[in-house]
Amino acid sequence: MKIQFRVIDLRRIAILATLLFSLVAYGTEYVPDSKAFSATSLAVSPDGERLVSGYIDNTIKVWSLLDGRLTHNLTFNSAWVTSVAVSSDGKLGIAGYDDGIIIVWDLLTGKKIKSLSSHTSAVNDLIVTEDGKTLYSCSSDATVKIWSLSSLSFIRTLRGHSGSVHSIIDWPEQNRLYSASKDGTLRIWDTSSGQQVKVIRADIGPLTAVSMDKDRSVLLIGSEAGHLRSYDVKTWSPLKTSRVHNAELTKILVDNGLIYTASSDRTIKSLSFPSFTLVHMITGHNWDVTEIVLSNDGHVLYSSSTDGTLKIWDIEKASPIGTLIGFGDGEYFSYNSNGNWVSSALATERVTTVEGAKPVEVARELSSLLLQLDKLPKIYTPALLSISIEKDTVDFSVSTPVKKVTVNEEEVEIGEDGEVVFSPDGAGDYMIRAYDDSGSYDERTVTILFEETVMYVVEEIGTYKRGDRVIIDDFREVAFLVNGEWLDRDCFSRVAPDVEPPLITGDKVQKVSIGDTKYLKLSVSDDSTVTLIEIIGPDLAVTPLEVNSVLAEIETEVQGTGEYTVNAYDQDGNKATLTFSLEAEARSFWVSREHESLGFGQEVKVTEEGDNCYFVYGYGWLEKEYLSRRPVSTGDPVISGEPVQHAVSGNERILSFTVSDDVNVKEVVVSGKTYPVNEREKEMHIMVSEYGEHLVIVNDVEGNSARALFTLSAPPENERDGGKIWYWLIPIVIIIPLVLLLTAKSSKKKTRKIRL
Repeated sequence: MKIQFRVIDLRRIAILATLLFSLVAYGTEYVPDSKAFSATSLAVSPDGERLVSGYIDNTIKVWSLLDGRLTHNLTFNSAWVTSVAVSSDGKLGIAGYDDGIIIVWDLLTGKKIKSLSSHTSAVNDLIVTEDGKTLYSCSSDATVKIWSLSSLSFIRTLRGHSGSVHSIIDWPEQNRLYSASKDGTLRIWDTSSGQQVKVIRADIGPLTAVSMDKDRSVLLIGSEAGHLRSYDVKTWSPLKTSRVHNAELTKILVDNGLIYTASSDRTIKSLSFPSFTLVHMITGHNWDVTEIVLSNDGHVLYSSSTDGTLKIWDIEKASPIGTLIGFGDGEYFSYNSNGNWVSSALATERVTTVEGAKPVEVARELSSLLLQLDKLPKIYTPALLSISIEKDTVDFSVSTPVKKVTVNEEEVEIGEDGEVVFSPDGAGDYMIRAYDDSGSYDERTVTILFEETVMYVVEEIGTYKRGDRVIIDDFREVAFLVNGEWLDRDCFSRVAPDVEPPLITGDKVQKVSIGDTKYLKLSVSDDSTVTLIEIIGPDLAVTPLEVNSVLAEIETEVQGTGEYTVNAYDQDGNKATLTFSLEAEARSFWVSREHESLGFGQEVKVTEEGDNCYFVYGYGWLEKEYLSRRPVSTGDPVISGEPVQHAVSGNERILSFTVSDDVNVKEVVVSGKTYPVNEREKEMHIMVSEYGEHLVIVNDVEGNSARALFTLSAPPENERDGGKIWYWLIPIVIIIPLVLLLTAKSSKKKTRKIRL
């Protein structure tokens, strides 16, 4: 909001200053009597020395801009003069009349050369091509005509409009002619064939003026109601429409970034191009402004009016340089901005000041009235200039007579073609003076503003972070003013920095094999260039990798499993971070050296790997030197026992022996039959099916084995007979007590019976 208010205030100030200056500039103004007729048109010779004007009293007047005198008062026809032009070589004058006649004469001598007749109504506009070979005319008879200026002959008529054609403009390089008509259309013609190329309905009412910028990128049209509309020449889409006057817009000119418009509302306006913003409103004519023409250098504007006067304006100051008043009988009165004048014999009696005073009473007569800016010490510069970060100088130009220029009383150098460049100390008002050899000078006060500039933070400073968008309010050699604070200018740039960090991609969880070489795999990319990658391992060790590439595929060796943090930096200092996890499946290892509770050759499960150690499940971290990826080789099992054994009896054939090993015994095989063990040492008692030799094979968990041959024999003979005796003794021992018991019971019964 701060910026918007500042812009609005400046515009108001500029407009008010222009209006005030215009009022002050009219120190002495003269009003002609009724013998001065309305001026309908005017043109300037290419050398800028003659001004041609047409009037409704049928006269054409040729003025000298070197001394302000009227050189020719010509009457070629009885109808009103409605338009005038000068050939590109300055030799011919051309006039169009209300009755449709076009007359060509010698501009120097004033002698008529030829009359061209084809239009049936008023000739509203005349233009001569830059090569001087062709003349275009448009008329209220709704036609546009093409003439050969070389042979002064008719070429063709362009028909299509249904109303008066008031204004035309050509584009020779494209063989195009553009015509604006009161039928509300703009028509585009091919001048080589006479064919109509395009019709544009402007929708702003009857059209009265048309113009184009020098680059031929924008076309402008004006309406009877005072509207101004612009079009993109490439697409023919409307760009902007605004009502810039309160009455008919009679002429449009475009030059040096400004649009000049004349109107029947008595004003001339300069507008910014292409925004239509008002720069100056020039007032001074008492009636309709019928025509405006720019000087070749673009610093002077000429105007004609139905008030009977022609005026010459200093564009930069929006103030009059001089006024030309012509009367029907050839009398004239010309005066400058100070009221000093040159006059024919009778003209001084035909003009008075606004207050009624005669010229001799308020000013003095001059032998020569200088009406050309380039003959005076002049400063050509707008009232407002700007500086910026990129452009910390301002420039303006001065006219040829200027020999010395001062800015705030300090002399500055004058360059070629009168160009002056100086470096202001900052924003503010500066007094500029331009002196000629005689000591005369022109003086201008110029206000210099700093253009607020959008910049971006490229290095963090204060409360501002990289990439922040800021407004620079002023600058010095090493600092910028940002929100009232002076900050180091190296921390800012007109170009927005790259604040997007690099992109890191890859599987966040990657499977690796414990004991094998492990690699971390990832990709890093960036819009600019990745310069550095940091890999931070589980032990916080940092491994830097230089990249200097837009895209990098990384496969780097790492020491173990766990989390790895990857930092990536681009050339603008942006940082990206991503964490990867390297995981491994549990794997069997074998104890190669006994350590605490871990025995030699013992198989263990390893679940993680560090730089110099393994994590053993159920135990903890163990240095790698204690474990082997392959089973550790140990000694063969040991089989102990009597090689020849006797069975205890014929019914129990048992083979006895002991097995042992430095690792667990896995199994014992006796005569082809397997017996699991899983102990380091065990006594074995194996029942066999028969006597004789039996092969015993013992295997440990590491695949080592041992063999032993045992012989099992039957019991000895003495052991066998003793056994048989016992077979007989056992029943006897059992039977005898039973017999004795029964005998005793029988005796008792007999005794009882006897007693009875």
